[in-house]
Amino acid sequence: MSSHSSPKSSPKHHTREERRRVLDAYSSGGDWRAVSSHNGFPRTTAERLVRTGRVEDLPRGGARATKVTPEIKAALELWLDECCTYTLSTLRTMVMCEFNVLLSEATISRHLVGMFFTVKQTRVEPTTCNSEVNKEKRKAFAEALVRHNDDGDLVVYFDETNFNLYTKRTRGRAEKGKRAVEKLRPSKGGNLQIQCAVSSAFGVVAYRTHRGSIKMDTNAAFVEALYTEIKEADVYKNDFADKKIVVVFDNAPAPSQTEVLVPAHDDLVLLRLGPYSPMCNPIENCFSALKAHIKQYLALMRDEMIRPRTQPTSSGPRISKTEARMQLLERAVHVSMPRITQVMVQRMELHAAKFVVAAIRIEDMKYGE
Repeated sequence: MSSHSSPKSSPKHHTREERRRVLDAYSSGGDWRAVSSHNGFPRTTAERLVRTGRVEDLPRGGARATKVTPEIKAALELWLDECCTYTLSTLRTMVMCEFNVLLSEATISRHLVGMFFTVKQTRVEPTTCNSEVNKEKRKAFAEALVRHNDDGDLVVYFDETNFNLYTKRTRGRAEKGKRAVEKLRPSKGGNLQIQCAVSSAFGVVAYRTHRGSIKMDTNAAFVEALYTEIKEADVYKNDFADKKIVVVFDNAPAPSQTEVLVPAHDDLVLLRLGPYSPMCNPIENCFSALKAHIKQYLALMRDEMIRPRTQPTSSGPRISKTEARMQLLERAVHVSMPRITQVMVQRMELHAAKFVVAAIRIEDMKYGE
């Protein structure tokens, strides 16, 4: 006896004529079992044939019946384009009301993934962001900025930002099944404001920390001091002596009266950003890099943040915990500011240039790109 088993033969495909012979014998009361045996039908196949009476093969392959039709997919895409915060439960209800089709949330989620829809952090885009009036204002700003760059003027980007003791990374590591918890003091304390100006020719031109809110006169004083510092810098004397100093700033309340409060100079141009266009200001991305390092520094100084050093020092008497924590924030700024390098500013300026070009073309501004 051979040790190798013989391969199984594939089932025989019976023709319509063979099936018809068996059915005719069955209908006429003949010996249909003998007919089926002579035509090579297995017993179970012959019994199924006379039971169903079906001669033709059932259709095979092709499109499968599905509850999620192309119309439902198109509706899901339309609804999410209108409002990206709809939950799976809400979409399930909307499909039921619109198409009278009951889908599970898992089915909707699977089809959305197949349509390349993923869950992301939402960003707020004001409804008036891309109005025709604001597009024209952005175009006027962008054309003026390009004109100054073409003339070889020194462009300086100025803005303010702030942070406090609760400035921290929003993601951390913990064991599986446990929350990532960071213990902080009950109050986040006061904000520390940072006024900063950057330029691709300098890197960081000047910066200043300020406790509490920044008033309009404080903002104007910084711009005037910035102008004086630039005029005394070797970079300006060597490369921009006969050029204008263009200070670009935003539409926040603090600089709202800057053009009026800052003394006029023949070689000083105050250029205000167009509405809803922070992406045209390279300093915004520089601030993101700055705050990332501040968060890292505050994480290392966590013990000092929770238990501030208030003992008397050689430079002064005992200080309060509030003062000690504010000094920690100021130290974090001074330690982190060198991270904004000239190369970084140049890179961020190139990144912002595509939005400036889009503003000139009167295109919509898209947040988060």
